[in-house]
Amino acid sequence: MNARFLGQTMFSPEGNNLSQVIHRFAEIPFDDLTHLASHLAQTPIALITFMDVSHQWLKSQVGLTEKIHPYLNFCEFIIYLQCQFQSLREDQEDPDHSLTPNSSNSTLKLSPEPIIIPDTWDDQRFSSQPLVKQDHGIRFYLGIPLITTDNLMVGMLSIMDYQPRKLSPETIKALQALNNQIISQINLHRQLIHSKTKLSQLEDIINERKQVWEVVRQERDFVCAVLDTVSALVIVLDPDGRIIRFNRTCEQLTGYSAEEVEGKTFDELGVNLLPLDSGSQPHSGGMMIEFDEPPKSVKTQNSVPLIPNHTRLNAWETEWVKPNGQRHWITWSNTALFQANGLIKYVIATGIDITERRQSEVRMELLERAITASPSGIVISDFAATDCPIIYCNPAFEKLTGYSQEEVLGRNCRMLQGEDTDPKELARLRDAIAQNTDCSVTLKNYRKDGNYFWNELSISPVRDREGSLTHFIGIQTDITQRKQSEDALRESEARYRLLADHATDLISRHSNDGTYLYASPASQQLLGYQPEELIGKSVYDLIHPEDLAGTQEKYLLLRNSQDIYTVSYRIRCHNGEYIWFESTCHGLRNQNSQDIDEIIAVSRNITERKQAETLLLERSRLSQLEAEVGTALGHGGSIARILGRCIQAIAQYPDVAGVGIWTLNLNSNQLELQANAGLTVHEHNITETDVLTCSIPYPLPLMKSRTFDFPLVVEGRLVGLMAICSHSTLNDEARGVLGWVANALAVGIDRVKAREELQSRREGLLFRLASQIRDSLDIDTILGTAVSEIRALLQVDQCHFLWYMHIQPNQQPSFAVTHESLNPDLSNGLQDYPPEQIPLLAEKIRMAQTIKIDNLHTTTALDESTCRFLQAAGIFSLLLLPLETRSGQRGAVVCNHYGGSRPWRDSEVELLRAVVDQLAIAIDQAELYAQTRAAALAAQTQAFHLSEALQDLKQKESQLIQSEKMSSLGQMVAGVAHEINNPVNFIYGNLTYAKEYTQDILELLELYQEIYPIATPALQAKAEEIELEFLSEDLPKILSSMEMGADRIRQIVVSLRSFSRLDEAEMKPVNIHDGIDSTLLILQNRLKPKGSSGGIELIKEYGKLPKVECYAGQLNQVFMNLIGNAIDALDNQSEPRIIKITTEIIHPNLKEHKGKLPPLEQVRITIRDNGPGIEDKVKNRLFDPFFTTKPVGKGTGLGLSISYKIVVEQHLGEILCYRDQDNFTAFQVSIPIFQKEQNQ
Repeated sequence: MNARFLGQTMFSPEGNNLSQVIHRFAEIPFDDLTHLASHLAQTPIALITFMDVSHQWLKSQVGLTEKIHPYLNFCEFIIYLQCQFQSLREDQEDPDHSLTPNSSNSTLKLSPEPIIIPDTWDDQRFSSQPLVKQDHGIRFYLGIPLITTDNLMVGMLSIMDYQPRKLSPETIKALQALNNQIISQINLHRQLIHSKTKLSQLEDIINERKQVWEVVRQERDFVCAVLDTVSALVIVLDPDGRIIRFNRTCEQLTGYSAEEVEGKTFDELGVNLLPLDSGSQPHSGGMMIEFDEPPKSVKTQNSVPLIPNHTRLNAWETEWVKPNGQRHWITWSNTALFQANGLIKYVIATGIDITERRQSEVRMELLERAITASPSGIVISDFAATDCPIIYCNPAFEKLTGYSQEEVLGRNCRMLQGEDTDPKELARLRDAIAQNTDCSVTLKNYRKDGNYFWNELSISPVRDREGSLTHFIGIQTDITQRKQSEDALRESEARYRLLADHATDLISRHSNDGTYLYASPASQQLLGYQPEELIGKSVYDLIHPEDLAGTQEKYLLLRNSQDIYTVSYRIRCHNGEYIWFESTCHGLRNQNSQDIDEIIAVSRNITERKQAETLLLERSRLSQLEAEVGTALGHGGSIARILGRCIQAIAQYPDVAGVGIWTLNLNSNQLELQANAGLTVHEHNITETDVLTCSIPYPLPLMKSRTFDFPLVVEGRLVGLMAICSHSTLNDEARGVLGWVANALAVGIDRVKAREELQSRREGLLFRLASQIRDSLDIDTILGTAVSEIRALLQVDQCHFLWYMHIQPNQQPSFAVTHESLNPDLSNGLQDYPPEQIPLLAEKIRMAQTIKIDNLHTTTALDESTCRFLQAAGIFSLLLLPLETRSGQRGAVVCNHYGGSRPWRDSEVELLRAVVDQLAIAIDQAELYAQTRAAALAAQTQAFHLSEALQDLKQKESQLIQSEKMSSLGQMVAGVAHEINNPVNFIYGNLTYAKEYTQDILELLELYQEIYPIATPALQAKAEEIELEFLSEDLPKILSSMEMGADRIRQIVVSLRSFSRLDEAEMKPVNIHDGIDSTLLILQNRLKPKGSSGGIELIKEYGKLPKVECYAGQLNQVFMNLIGNAIDALDNQSEPRIIKITTEIIHPNLKEHKGKLPPLEQVRITIRDNGPGIEDKVKNRLFDPFFTTKPVGKGTGLGLSISYKIVVEQHLGEILCYRDQDNFTAFQVSIPIFQKEQNQ
């Protein structure tokens, strides 16, 4: 890069600009960059210098403590040397190029690379520099030129050190990057100055244009104000059809604001401004606009192309749809503004809202279409003309009368009347016309063809805006069919009334609320009421209250959907009795609203039929009850579940209000409630005696009269009770069915109890076997228990287990009986199976086939030889179940009965199969247990040794760490004590002299006051200011307090020195009390009050102790652990919190050691606290390594373990934990006074 230097550039235009920037460098902060450069290079000095055409100056520096001029001169000298070096190098590269230092047109190529001088003493060029020659002079220099983006050098970043240095490439790169940041700051500042100049010029131009725009704005505001005050719609378009002006009337009518539409076309707004009539459809190709007054320059043209895709715009109407959907009709006219060249500049479209006019036209057209489409004939007569002639008739009138419009116009409506037209109706019609009022009449008129029709005519007067009558309008409706239907209805009513008067069923008419409107004479025979007595009454007042809701529900169905319904209910007769009625009802609906107007009912007496139905229903329900109870008993399950299903079936019986079933508990001889439903039948305990003596206690007399007891008896044994509470007295048939139900329940309960007892015995046997398997893996115990339990359960004479022995293929199989249970009444049983007698039995076992023989004398399942063998042994019945283990061993469980034939039930066989399966599992588990036991024993032994080694290693490591910690603590305490002792001695030594000097001065003051009792005003004022009397009294007290404080510090130092002997390995006599006191001094801060809680009260009860031979440091560690644990135990304890420390000598009892070496005297140290105490289960583990009751992070579990080893192993003493008589937790440490003799 070519960089211009100093004076070479300062006279150029860019130089002048740069000179301004340089002189403004004071505005740019560089201190952070200077500190960063010093930090990167790790040098004491860093500075940034700038230069212009005449001088250079220091911008920022770090580490300069002297005058700055020598440093600036040094930097300038470096730059000069670098320029000379660059000039010589360029001369060598380009001999034709010469550079003189004073040449203003030449360019010096100054490199941006760093200038590095590792050691100025090695360079002779710096030998004369003052900064180099002086002591501690500059030895290292690094400079990086500051060269701007347009190759202008403005200064230098310099790094200096008092020692020779060699920087790493990474550090040099970092300094170059820092240099680039400095250049960036300079360039940004230059750009800022340039931008400010440009901004000032722009402000002048803007101010000039503001004046011009102010004039334009005033003109524009005037035009806009005129357009906004015009009531018409004004839209200004450019030649491309885009809106450039939208006046306020347009905004109010269209709903668009001017900002929303300006710059858009009508198509972009989604508005169709094309005429809607077919005669103004767009032409093919380009669309045209026509103007009211085209200019002279375009008179020869019929139209001017303007807006593409729009129709010709002259005077036309369009429909404008607002964004909210509201529609407006607008009529438009257009005016064009032309440029000087004749082209259109603007189009001004002016519109007027004609919405109301168009709406009136639409309404008139709608009314005309409605009258034309009306199904009724409509005529309009002119009241002002003579005889009110018809001036209009619609097509319906033509169709109704047969006359055309031409035949009717100008005539009176009297042409439709005939001789038989009702004169009264005609008179009413004429009166209404004369009185100018409305009127409705029914007339018999005649068509053109001579046929009559019934005409329902309604006339109304029509008046103008002033209220004057101008016309009459008549609406004529053909009601011929309705009149014929009414005549037919009258005839039908007469016939039906005759039928109703002679019918045996009650025929009645009711309003929609049930009130009688008519009742036939049959009411007298059926209900005892005269028809007149029922008129006005509500049928709902006579219906039985229990049937009322159902009847009303039926009526709701009729009103909502049905037209006919039949309902049965009880109704009260005149004598107060109720009979059953069956009514078939039909609803008569209003033709318009479809609501029920009337109800026609035909009712009959069905009391006898209901009684027959009730009897059949009762029998059906009883049969159903029997079936449901039988089904419930057949489903099985527990007694509670079976009885629960039976209860549900019985509770469904209509007359049953409540039911309960009890079962007899043979142990307590009381009935226990198993299931109940409905009412609570009994509340007291019921015994068997109560049931047998029929003296069951009932809670209410009424319940007793309606409660029926059914004892549940099986074979003369009471098994339970069924009690039923009824709404009414039960008939004999119902009681007979319920008696059958009670017998069925008794048999079912007895069966379930027998089944549950057997199941319980089976489950008990299986449970005992499973327990044996869990509790013992000894196969002998399991098999012995199995055969005993099986014999006891099945009540057989003998049960034994045998192994099937078949080792070699050619060897004859044999049986080995290993476990047996025999009836004690039998002298002997089958003990041995000769091999020649068991081929069949062996084959059965090998094939895993069960042998079940109820009677050996009649069986065909065994061969004759086997039968003789078994019979000879006295066996009558045999049951054999084989088993096979996973290892392939085979065996069998054999049950023999000697006292006669014994049938084997399937349930017993299933039970023994389950037992055999359990035995197979037990044998497999025993084999596995035997295989794994040896391996487990070896593994446990190895694990024990590893665990013991690991525990010992962890304990050694923890003790070593603790010893190092205590040693470090002792060294630290000794150092602190030493450092405190020196100044304390100095203070304490000078206090004596200070007290003497102070006493001398005070005596001198007293003597002065005696000799000169009257002091000068100045002395008197000063004495009062310093409170001389108080000072004389208080100064000796201050010195005494200082002496007491110094004494306290000396005591602390002595305690710290005593505690600092923790690392002493020598055993020697020490004062135990000193060790305890030094430990308490270390823990003093934890004993003080903190916050709202008070401190810990410390009670020391020291006995008179001699010096004790011990390891002082280790014993202090024991005291530290025990006292620290006591403080921890009192952390959350309520006040008072107390720690007691007692010491005493323990003298041995020589009488107890007759003939033995008497023990030595001991010292006992006891540390007590009134904390929460220690549980008994924890005391046994207190001294185990790593056992702690403290939260995680507060204890390692080694304190008491280490203390135990120190007291017991190191000092041959003992340490105990107990609860004393004051409920304090106590740790007691006892050690011999003389260790050497004890060891000997």
